[in-house]
Amino acid sequence: MNKKEEKLQSDIVVQFSQLYPKKIGQLFHVSNERAHKNQAYKARAIGIVPGVADMLYFSKNKHVATELKVKGERHLVSRIRKQLEWGELWEKKGNIWRMCFTVEEAISCYVGKPKGLKTSEVRKLVESVKTKTIKI
Repeated sequence: MNKKEEKLQSDIVVQFSQLYPKKIGQLFHVSNERAHKNQAYKARAIGIVPGVADMLYFSKNKHVATELKVKGERHLVSRIRKQLEWGELWEKKGNIWRMCFTVEEAISCYVGKPKGLKTSEVRKLVESVKTKTIKI
């Protein structure tokens, strides 16, 4: 996760906490980033799964995963594909997955009015690209 995505995530958490203080602990970050291959191998051995969304939200009636991206940034297509694979599994279980670019989009997902891109929309973008990176 780059600094701009960290800032977006921080802004989401702060605003969500201010708007919904009684829901503390229901929205959290999944720390699955690794800097080196050895760290990645060890992480997988203890159950960390590549592609899991950046943020998860759990409530009685819904479970939401949001993958956060900064508009205009370049991303590895291979990484986006892993995120899509996981997102599609998540959706098959009846949950919600969205790729979000703003604080408003992410929070809309947690309050039952999901904005952002669905897996099907992201898949169309990825499949249309012939390079190793994509600008979303």
